[in-house]
Parts: sequence; C-alpha cells; structure tokens
Amino acid sequence: MTERDPATDSTHLADASGPSPALSTTDSKSATTSTARGSSVGPAWALELQQQVQQQLKYIQSQRQQLQDIRERLEKIERWLPFLQFQPHVQWLMENRSERMDPTVPIFDPGRADFHMDRYLFAAGYCRDRRVADVACGTGYGSQHLRQAGEATSVIGIDLCPEAIAYAVARHGGPGIEFRSAAGERTGLPSASVDVVVSFETIEHVDDDQALLQEFARLLVPGGLLVCSTPNLWPLAIAPHHVREYDRASFLETLAPTFTVQALFNQNSGTGFEFNRGQPRGIVPTTDENHATAECFLAVCQRR
Repeated sequence: MTERDPATDSTHLADASGPSPALSTTDSKSATTSTARGSSVGPAWALELQQQVQQQLKYIQSQRQQLQDIRERLEKIERWLPFLQFQPHVQWLMENRSERMDPTVPIFDPGRADFHMDRYLFAAGYCRDRRVADVACGTGYGSQHLRQAGEATSVIGIDLCPEAIAYAVARHGGPGIEFRSAAGERTGLPSASVDVVVSFETIEHVDDDQALLQEFARLLVPGGLLVCSTPNLWPLAIAPHHVREYDRASFLETLAPTFTVQALFNQNSGTGFEFNRGQPRGIVPTTDENHATAECFLAVCQRR
C-alpha cells in the first residue's frame, strides 16, 4: 500500500481544511506579479555572477599573456647576453638594427632574418671556385657565407658605411674574405677582377641605377655573372631609404642595357608583412601568372 505524504498530498489537504476560498481579481494579479518578480530575481543574479566570472577570466588571461611576454623578453635577453658582453661591434648592431641586419645574431625577427639569409643561400650556388664581389655587403654575414658555404675562391665585401665594414671585419672576416668601404658605383676595384657580383637590395637605393650596373659590368670578366635583387613595388612611404620602386617590367628594362637576364625568380618571406602578399617562404621562378605576388625579385644575369 502506497503511503501518502501529508505535506504534499493535495487530496489530504482538501479533506482536512475544506474548500479553499476563491481569490479575488486583485489578489490574482498580486499573486501573478509576485510570481513574476520572484522568477526574475534568479536570472538577474545569475547574469551578474556570470559577468563577474567572465571579467575574472579576462583578467586571468591578461595576466597569463603578460607573464608570457615577460618570459619571451627574458629568453631574448638570455640569447643576446653572450653577443653583447664585451663586444662593442654587436652593441653597434643593436643600436642600428632598424637599418642593419645580421641573421647570425638572434636579435631580429626570425622571419625577416631568414628572408635576408635565403638570398645568400641562393647566390652561394653560383660562387664555387669563383672570385666574388659582394657589393652593398652590409654587416658581412653574406660575404662570409659565400666564401665558406659557397666555396668561393675569394670574396670582397663593399659597403658605403664605414661602421658596417668595421662590424663585418670584426665579426665575419677570415681567410679569403676582405672588406672595404666604398660606394657601389665607385668600388675602386680593378676592372675584370671578379667572376661573380652579388648585390642584394641595392639598386633601389642609388640615384643612378645605370651607373651602378655599369660598375658591376666593369668589375666582371667577360661572361661574368651578376646575382641581384630588388623589392617588388614596395611603396616609398614604407621604405624611406629607397629612391624608386621596381616591378618586373621596369627591373628587367633597367638591367637590359648592360646584362642579359638568364633567369628571374620571385622571393617571398612567408611572413605577415603586407608585401609578402600572402605567399609561403621560398624562391621560385617568376612567371606571367605569379610575378605580381613576389615580395622581391632575384635576377641571375650575364654581362653583355
């Protein structure tokens, strides 16, 4: 036999207390309003609690991000310290890192550092057992790579900036590598003294691009090679040291009077830089279909 709970059994209550008096219209409205108010108190309280929890979570996430930023900065400092201690030339690089690059020192964005080094990895394939001039060599890391990994017979690095040359001598000098401070249009080197000229991101910096190319041709032996590069339509507004922009057509037209272009390539960094144009990192042959997506152009040319 099922037991009934007197506290919840409506039949028992009805039997015990008799018929319930009918509610008036006013009483009915009050009860309804009271019920509505009671039901709204719960959701409002829950909403306020939810908002507080979300604020706390945002605060925690913010603190975690700050801690991560601190960790990354400390890791950078740990990487930098061995290079900065007792090395004045590296301190110079730190002070000028917005204009100068050395991928062998870990103070630069890795994507941009790889972008600069990839060109020299490419050029090294043309340098074995050859005499090379690296014009606008900057800090000299590329000259060293052409000599060592590229197995060039000799490399002479030329740059207009005496401080950059001093840095190159201190950090990247060695047997078979020489550095000199001179303008790219007036290197002072003997005519027909090198087999390969390498010059990256130079032509867009000089007032007279034809004078630069004629100097390259003068340095080269008959049939010698020029490996050079230039950005693809980087606006002058974002490149204050550039004096002009090149696209594929204007770059080839500029090279034509002095050099025969044997091959043209797109180079892209694969970074979030706007003018990487969403491309993966790499160097690929330039075509009619892909030339507009190049971040830079790389040309392999032969002296006429």
